[in-house]
Amino acid sequence: MTSNSRTTPSLKGRATWCGPGDAGTTRESVADFAERMKRANINLILMEVKGGHGMVRWPSKKFPNSVEEPYKKFDMPAVLIEECHQRGIEVHAWFINYMEGGNAYVTRQHPEWVALNPQGEPTTSEMLRGHEYGAAWMCPARRPGYTDQWLIPMMVEFAEMYDVDAIHHDYVRYPGDLAPDTYCFCDYCLEDIVRFAGLRSEKYPGEAFHPAMDRPHLEANWEISPRALPGNWDAYSREDKSRFLLTGSFFPGGHPDMGYFFHAYRVDAMLRCVRETYEALQRAKPGMKVSAAVFKNAVHSGRFLGQDWRLFGPWVQYAMPMDYRAHFPEGFDTHLDLLEETIEQQKEWAKDHDHLWIGISVHQLLDDERLLAQRTRALIEKGASPEDILSAWSEMDGSLKKAQPDLYESVAKAVAGGGGKEEALAALDAFREKLSGSGWLESKLIRTMERIKSTGAEGIVLFSAGAFARNDLLDVVGDFFGR
Repeated sequence: MTSNSRTTPSLKGRATWCGPGDAGTTRESVADFAERMKRANINLILMEVKGGHGMVRWPSKKFPNSVEEPYKKFDMPAVLIEECHQRGIEVHAWFINYMEGGNAYVTRQHPEWVALNPQGEPTTSEMLRGHEYGAAWMCPARRPGYTDQWLIPMMVEFAEMYDVDAIHHDYVRYPGDLAPDTYCFCDYCLEDIVRFAGLRSEKYPGEAFHPAMDRPHLEANWEISPRALPGNWDAYSREDKSRFLLTGSFFPGGHPDMGYFFHAYRVDAMLRCVRETYEALQRAKPGMKVSAAVFKNAVHSGRFLGQDWRLFGPWVQYAMPMDYRAHFPEGFDTHLDLLEETIEQQKEWAKDHDHLWIGISVHQLLDDERLLAQRTRALIEKGASPEDILSAWSEMDGSLKKAQPDLYESVAKAVAGGGGKEEALAALDAFREKLSGSGWLESKLIRTMERIKSTGAEGIVLFSAGAFARNDLLDVVGDFFGR
């Protein structure tokens, strides 16, 4: 039975994140994309209209210097929304919030908006996995600044220009893959954290206001509001102020608890972002919905990213946690168990949201095999013994050995056959090429979606449309979503 014969899908949300490249830059290519999404029984797409490089994919009148070249003339969102709505598919406009290109127009025009580390350097100064980190993260807290002068006006313009169904937040957080306790310590934040937490009096900035300290526990004297900053605070360097705000103590000799205020400040900055976005959208276009891609554990992401999305509910109707394979440890079966457990937690965390739709990454479902292939390649290139190589290769998921014995054995035979490095590497390359078309990705995708569905989840969001389309999974997805 094909997906087109299904009439009453049980999942309310059958969505996918997609990039502008998936739709193309002609009316014909956009219509073809929408038709393929209908074939896959998708009823909501999230199209990236602002990328992490800082460029936008619509003919913006307010931000003309940030419009990517093909979209200065071709109004992709207008055509996409029209074609999708004709087919009963909703469209959410996907914005990458706080990441900009290191050489993006806004980064060059407003260097004062860029987030800084304790050394006063931006994220472009960082290294990640041996490579220069090219993106510039913007400070979410500064007012006036990037949030209220650039990001929100950009979202409002899009909502006013198009009959879009919702605005979608992504990267509504601080940079977590670099150094979670590093940003932001710009001049504004160093002062504003102090104000936010009431760490000194504005009227009496030099007064210590030491309480009597007549209680049995030091921290029990907190409500007298002593000055919690060192007496020579103003003489501290940026780095010393940053260190104190992360590792210092509210009371001299007390617990190293100042980091609490730093993390609370960042959570507050993200709440201001989603609240102010929603309020601005309602003024411009009453009834406009908002969705957000969020990390899987709201409590953990609050601590490490400032993204405690449990609190987003009043201003974000759709919570879409990214429950990707790469966000879970151990083997694939363990990942499925942890995924199910996580979704049950997410139901509680999302209780103030109208919708909870679970996000999964299609291409990451083969990460186990790719990683093992990389490790095996490294051993082969290093000239390891066949025994050591075969030992490493035997770590391959046992279910793959059973489901695809020829594919698995093709590498083992080449290594054991004594054909040398070139033959082993060729077998490994062939393995990787055949893996996607072997039915193994399809099997893993179906098992993942079935496990999500078994939790009673309302919806599933696939990352991304390009991933399942490239791997000939349109009908697989369509049949599953049509059940």
